[in-house]
Amino acid sequence: MILLIRTKHDTQTNYLYAYTEPLIKEAEDKGFRVEKVEGTDINFKNIGKRLQSKQFKLILFNGHGSKTSLYNNRGEEFINLDSAHLFNKTITYARACDSLVELGEKAVKTGCHAYIGYKKKFWIAREHIHECNPEKDAVARKIIECSNTVAIELLETKTVQEAVGKSHQHSAKTIMDLIYSKEPLASPALAALVANDDALDYKGNPNARIIK
Repeated sequence: MILLIRTKHDTQTNYLYAYTEPLIKEAEDKGFRVEKVEGTDINFKNIGKRLQSKQFKLILFNGHGSKTSLYNNRGEEFINLDSAHLFNKTITYARACDSLVELGEKAVKTGCHAYIGYKKKFWIAREHIHECNPEKDAVARKIIECSNTVAIELLETKTVQEAVGKSHQHSAKTIMDLIYSKEPLASPALAALVANDDALDYKGNPNARIIK
């Protein structure tokens, strides 16, 4: 079972929300049950109850974060260092700024098999004319699909180390394509992708994997 937590309250989270749709389909096609938490349901009480009552193998979070916290749709922290133990016995992938630094470390220390995330900011370059339809934004797609690779590889039952490595490989290829691209917005896309690739890492067991 997979727990997908996805916020949607500003431009950045709208983009992340849209690009989780392929992940949901990928998971369901592979026979995984996906439990989605959205909107006002993203709060400490609800998330805590779900994580304590069910055995989730993979947690995917998409939204804003800090070194110590993950934030809900009102920009308020709902998971912090004091509640990091909720990730116990899971592989967690948080597509959120900075959270790997302290929250990821605390999660692993309190029983999380592995915490994949970003040790710096997560950037999304975008073409403003497509902000109302993120899935049509070819600039953002290049960036977010590289980060989606982590989740896709985990759904293929690859190890944490393999999944992160595959994302780095995807990013490296895309970076090379952008270096030689003549697209007008190649430069901002390149800068965002380089920054995200440098920030992506994990803590915990490199050999952890999800099994159906």
